[in-house]
Amino acid sequence: MMDSNKSVPVNVIRSKSLFLALLLVAIGMIFLSFNFGWLDPSLKRIIFSWPALFILIGLVSFAKRHFTGFLFWFGVGLFFIVPIIAKAYPGLFVGVDENFTRNYWPLILIIIGVASIFKIVFAKKGNTCSHCTKSTHPQGLNGRIERKVVFGGSENIFLDPVFEGGSIEAFFGGIVLDLRKTTLPEGETHLRVDAVFGGVTFYIPDDWVVSAKLDTVLGGFEDKRLSTHYPAVADRMLIIEGDLVFGGCEIR
Repeated sequence: MMDSNKSVPVNVIRSKSLFLALLLVAIGMIFLSFNFGWLDPSLKRIIFSWPALFILIGLVSFAKRHFTGFLFWFGVGLFFIVPIIAKAYPGLFVGVDENFTRNYWPLILIIIGVASIFKIVFAKKGNTCSHCTKSTHPQGLNGRIERKVVFGGSENIFLDPVFEGGSIEAFFGGIVLDLRKTTLPEGETHLRVDAVFGGVTFYIPDDWVVSAKLDTVLGGFEDKRLSTHYPAVADRMLIIEGDLVFGGCEIR
């Protein structure tokens, strides 16, 4: 049985549930307004478009406090929805025509860059690396790890007897973390992973139960362990959560 002391705080669960409830109310009101003619029919092509879905994903990311994902999804959605709005309401935006996305696509790169800068500047202070390093005992506190790499690489072997989680951030770089010489405490252990144009690789024992809760934007997660030997009673679990924007995370 998982230790209830390490469960998600009640206020976090309530805030997420409240956001989803308000979202359902808003969607219902939109449909009702169209059915009764309260909204301009031209708005349908805007609201029910794929860029609007990107904007919605961005708002959900914001509610989940995934600010990198919010900036990316919301920014990209806003970029592609502008021409749709201009087509539905000609003259609303000066200089926006059918060539808008073709001419201004570099704005996508700017959005990604701003999201990366936002994450680097406002992220928690930790061990930051701008070049390649190797460590047999990454700096941590009470079994936790705080590791950040910017335009570089880092290889680490975690030697504390118990791994309590932490934060891993890779921006235009890579991080390798070997956890095969440590153990998990009872209950859930949370590890935050954010990779923007970077990659994170974990070496994890075969008997560790791992749950990935990652938001990906042209990125991916893969468990490449050749075999797993999960215990009959899973009383310990590593939960990997975070954002992968043009980045990847894998377990070996």
